Amino acid sequence: MKIFLTCKEGFEKVLGRELAMGGIKPLAQGVGWVMAEGEALALLPSQALCFAWDIFLDPCDIQAESVNGFIRALVDLFTAHLGAGKLEGAWPYSFVSFGDEKLGRFTQSLKERWLEALRKKMSRIARSAADHVPQGHGFVEGFFVVLTDFNKAKVFHKAMSQGQQRMKLDPQSPSRSYLKLEEAFHVLGFCPKEGERVVDLGAAPGGWSLSALKRGGVVIAVDNGPLREPVKSHPKLTHLQVDAFRYQPAGPEPVDWLLCDVLEAPDMIVGLLRQWFQKKWCRHFIVNLKLGREDPTALLALIRDDNKGLAAYCQSLCIRQLYHDREEITLMGTLKP
Repeated sequence: MKIFLTCKEGFEKVLGRELAMGGIKPLAQGVGWVMAEGEALALLPSQALCFAWDIFLDPCDIQAESVNGFIRALVDLFTAHLGAGKLEGAWPYSFVSFGDEKLGRFTQSLKERWLEALRKKMSRIARSAADHVPQGHGFVEGFFVVLTDFNKAKVFHKAMSQGQQRMKLDPQSPSRSYLKLEEAFHVLGFCPKEGERVVDLGAAPGGWSLSALKRGGVVIAVDNGPLREPVKSHPKLTHLQVDAFRYQPAGPEPVDWLLCDVLEAPDMIVGLLRQWFQKKWCRHFIVNLKLGREDPTALLALIRDDNKGLAAYCQSLCIRQLYHDREEITLMGTLKP
């Protein structure tokens, strides 16, 4: 089985090493993608890959000498797949490319012309099309096109998104780090509810706290640095100017959420989390780790290590490099009761 995976530009080699850790052999790579081979992917849990964004199965390569030829080839491929009875009801599609801005504009234009040709040929089917790669725990049938050049593309009929996506910045947010937490809530699939208790370690200037406050959370913001408005004077926020590594939550019951975006070495953050997890100080968590010079695959192995890591304490653990992460990864999940 051949697998095509997309990732953040510059992390292709890291994704290749992560795949190799799971018994999947990398075959080739380009800007923002890795091609691999191996049946092991079907056996991996959906939460197993950190650096992959979208995952496509079994590519079909096409090449055309003109735009019209491209359109005809794509419509023919779609029609043949439809004739095999693989699509029913609403169905997803996507057209993407990587690296080159001109290729990106061409890809958008090609998508629009393909969809127009599809409407003329089979309007009812075209009306059921949804422009996205579905997020979920399994592969979904659809029509997915990745352009690798102006006359070359890979076409897939099965795909799955790991959930990363660009989020919209709240103009009131004190920092752009707000986007990372918004995206993490989207990937995780749930977020703080009204009245739930949230501890935000490394809170300043307040981007993550704002995201939790907007959802009705009661926030303890822990940071020696100052907070900005509208977070600073919010009635549901308490600011404690203490070090994140010294703070301990009060009371016998765990807080509902631990949020942590502390600028420190990842092994120190893992150690801090191990303390929180061992003592069951929280129920859910979202934590950002700065990679720095750390080997990302070694860090993944540490997090998942049964003795020194964090996975043994978790009922669920999702590790992702988000769209809004830079040289970072984000951990999110729920502790065992």
